[in-house]
Amino acid sequence: MIGTPFQQEVLRRLSDLSSVYIVGGAVRDAQLGIPSKDVDAVTTLSLEQIENKLSDWGYTPHIIGAHQPTVSLFQEKDRVDISVFSGDVETDALRRDFTLNAIYQDIQTGELKDPLNGLKALRERRIEACGRAEARFQEDAIRILRLIRLAVRYDCVIEPETWQAAYNNISLIQDVSVERVTEELGKILILEEIDKALGFLDDLGYFKMYIPELARLKGLVQNRYHTKDAWEHTRHVVKNTPDRVLLRLAALLHDMGKWETASRECYAWGTIKSTPKGYMVNEFKLVGKSLEKWIDREVEVHGGRLDNYQDTIVVKRIKLVRAAHKKQFEMVPEGKRHFLQHEKESARLVKEFLSRFRWTIVLPDGSKGERELHFLVGHHMLGTLTFMSDLKGEIQNTKIHLKARRFAWDVGWNGQYFNSQRVENLLDLWKADFLGGKQDAEKNLSRLDGIQGEIRNACIFVAERARRLEWGFFEEFAREKGLEAERFGHFKEQVRNKIMMDTKYVLNDPQFLEKEYKFFCSGQTPYTARWHH
Repeated sequence: MIGTPFQQEVLRRLSDLSSVYIVGGAVRDAQLGIPSKDVDAVTTLSLEQIENKLSDWGYTPHIIGAHQPTVSLFQEKDRVDISVFSGDVETDALRRDFTLNAIYQDIQTGELKDPLNGLKALRERRIEACGRAEARFQEDAIRILRLIRLAVRYDCVIEPETWQAAYNNISLIQDVSVERVTEELGKILILEEIDKALGFLDDLGYFKMYIPELARLKGLVQNRYHTKDAWEHTRHVVKNTPDRVLLRLAALLHDMGKWETASRECYAWGTIKSTPKGYMVNEFKLVGKSLEKWIDREVEVHGGRLDNYQDTIVVKRIKLVRAAHKKQFEMVPEGKRHFLQHEKESARLVKEFLSRFRWTIVLPDGSKGERELHFLVGHHMLGTLTFMSDLKGEIQNTKIHLKARRFAWDVGWNGQYFNSQRVENLLDLWKADFLGGKQDAEKNLSRLDGIQGEIRNACIFVAERARRLEWGFFEEFAREKGLEAERFGHFKEQVRNKIMMDTKYVLNDPQFLEKEYKFFCSGQTPYTARWHH
């Protein structure tokens, strides 16, 4: 019989009172030899009767759902949902989503009832709506996303009328609760054949309607190092990522900012002015760091003119010029393709994206998971930028273990403990991105693996070193210096950053602490963390 002993016991006891059938995913999966944690059943008993009987037997029933309420029971990881039907299997089947989910098994006899030939569809790996497809999706548009998930998971061909109805009704998903949509998307993201699922969602127009930041990546030409456009690259990165929802979602969103930051290499000459619109040179708005120091100076600006905001230049370099240049602006012929600071723009867009869904119910640790997602997207270029020369083999870095140690510490230390999983997540995303269509990826893969191996070793080192630190002598030293509250915390972080990088420093060395204290008082700390969490 289908189900765990707990599920079987509940349904047998109810079947002594009235007809009870298991229906849906549990029956479908049983035909494929796949165990199912959740069991759905129908009975002719009323909701009140079901709830009362289960309570009398010592269970704790919960009535869930407003549109189609069910009585649900939970025991550890097991769940059983019981709903009411008329007793007519044929009628009940026509209100279900897909024929392969409309197969019934009698609790008493074990007999299968298959009014819509769902078993045949399952054998043929074909998914089709029960009855009229348009009506099924209009009843509940979440079935459109479920269609994609089931078709990909069970390697099914989607029946043409069912596909067309899904395409016609994609706009109805906006009327479904964001919680249900997010939960279904979360299940899709961890499918083994995720690339196939992304293709289906794209073909249906889901991204164009609900995540336009992804849809506009289609056809976006990248730089000469890439063999794919931004959307095909994104799909490959998602496919290369381990099947955990946090990593898959980070991979899906990591390059959203490329449309905003796509640019071509250019030069501009003139005097930089500070205006209500921002820093300007002639008619161009400038985006970059430390622009204030160039105000009212005659300069040459080297950067990228944005494709989609052509009055804006993202600055790469600025230098002084002695006199006004004959030209004010020129594009570089065959100039480089840039996406300068796209990771920051992607991180900004992630915040807006998160507001449209409820990823706290899907991501591990809820709102903390959202923060981790934002961190991963905003820092997905960190590995490449930090180890660029090492990846290219341009230098023989004999101290790469120290560089790896600094990288691991800066990424993993959150101010309270060292989070090695955050480092591992970033490494996984980095590698997936690296293999997502770059021309020299395979050639440099061994270098990447070597660097990531050094970082993983560094994680082991810093985690163990952080665990073994004894702060008693330091705390006594800090008290003698009158350090309290925030100043005490800042000094402790300065010392911790130094001592984590080099084993020659120890916390009970007064000379070391005195030297660090002088740096602290002067405001010239020997190291300041580059990445803030």
